[in-house]
Amino acid sequence: MSLAAMVLADRSERLVRFYDRWIGLVTFGAADRVRELVLGEIAPGERLLDAGCGTGTLAVAAARSGAQVVAFDRSSAMLSLARQKADASGVTVDWRQGDIAFPPIGDERFDIATATFALSELSRDMAALAVRRLARALRPGGRLVVADEGLLERPALRLLAAIPRFLLAIGSFFVLQQLAPARRHPWRSLLTEAGLEMDAERSYQSGALRVLVASRPPDLAGRKRPVVALTDVLPRGLRRALLLAAAWIDLPITIQPGVYRIGRPGPDGPVLLTGNFLASVEAVRSALAGLDAYLVVEDTDGWNVWCASDAGLFNAEKAAALFELYGLDGLVRRHEIIVPRLGGRIHSALAALTGWKVAVGPIEARDLPVFLSMGLNPEMRSLQRMYRLPERIRVAALTTIQLPLFLLPLRFIPASTRRPAWRLALLSSWLLPLANDVIPGRTGIVKGTLLGCIAALAGVGTKRVSPQAAVTMLATAPLVGWVYQSSSPVIFWKRLWR
Repeated sequence: MSLAAMVLADRSERLVRFYDRWIGLVTFGAADRVRELVLGEIAPGERLLDAGCGTGTLAVAAARSGAQVVAFDRSSAMLSLARQKADASGVTVDWRQGDIAFPPIGDERFDIATATFALSELSRDMAALAVRRLARALRPGGRLVVADEGLLERPALRLLAAIPRFLLAIGSFFVLQQLAPARRHPWRSLLTEAGLEMDAERSYQSGALRVLVASRPPDLAGRKRPVVALTDVLPRGLRRALLLAAAWIDLPITIQPGVYRIGRPGPDGPVLLTGNFLASVEAVRSALAGLDAYLVVEDTDGWNVWCASDAGLFNAEKAAALFELYGLDGLVRRHEIIVPRLGGRIHSALAALTGWKVAVGPIEARDLPVFLSMGLNPEMRSLQRMYRLPERIRVAALTTIQLPLFLLPLRFIPASTRRPAWRLALLSSWLLPLANDVIPGRTGIVKGTLLGCIAALAGVGTKRVSPQAAVTMLATAPLVGWVYQSSSPVIFWKRLWR
């Protein structure tokens, strides 16, 4: 239900015991009623696959009612608690560890599969892949039951429901460096796209929770998504200019993830991968103007490949999902994909998931034509080309422009105390990007704090700064570092200290 709650449970076995309580809290008690409805779909003696089983509440209840249960989850902490529940209830459940989009079941078949409060933790493409994999795990006539979040029908209720989620999201951001809300997918569309036939749908709390039941026909055939021209989905005119300006200042402007045509590629056309940050896609499109290729655009929440790769948002699993959803294996004869060098860490995992050859391309999109014709040269590997002086000056200017907004509270303290902090902020806004490679620390916050400590100690040591001003400088420095990294293409903005 809540990605933040799931992440907390993943990180600590001490916190996993609070997961069920949190789910009940954010659903105002409706989670138990939803599980009872799902449980009512499971007949005694049926073989059940409980995907993303969490702490095992549904799996244990189903086993108690006579079902033969296989349950899996990616969290070892949750599975540990689930096993304890099963032991306390005296039932047998086949517990396994695995990702919901890649079920650890081999060729096994089931009478019914359930996914309760699990798919909303995934991107839409990953959720679509998970539904397809679960559909294929069913026997003909078997049912898939999805219980998850839906979009509230009334705006006032949407606002009310958002308050507790916002508070937990802020808390998880500072504790876990992760901030990702649950996603509300078009559930009916995902089920029918997978080739399932809708049987029933119910909603609770004005649509906040939905339960859908779909069955597998004898001839299951999921629909392949169409590959369209990239120019069909890119913004145009004034809207394009405004969005590119927003992307220039590093706002996460996105395009729809998918597989697109550049030019008129045939079955021998090259296949390239990037993230769905508008500026990244535009850079690839511009570089390949006049060429024919397929572009796989995976969901990185609108962040550039470097930052998204650093944060785990640019990953092999999302790319593999698009391979299956769009039928890339049958689209081209040569099974080779080019991934950007700044996201090249995924190449081994992507090759293992898809069976394709994965080539790591250049750092900059503008080198793609030469790379496609002549291969990689040493200059294309240089990180210095990515963060050259003009880019560093742009980031320094953006940081300086944003400082008055973020340092507004300084206006409410005495001038003699705030002035040294302001000088430090202005100096740091230029030193951080220009000397990024030599200042120790992985994040802007760490780098900024280090500069603040040096400046404060030097100021107090030379008696040019009062102790009160030094404290203000120390409080200001991490914030300046965060403003810098939120504008930088080389540090993911959500990272705090590591």
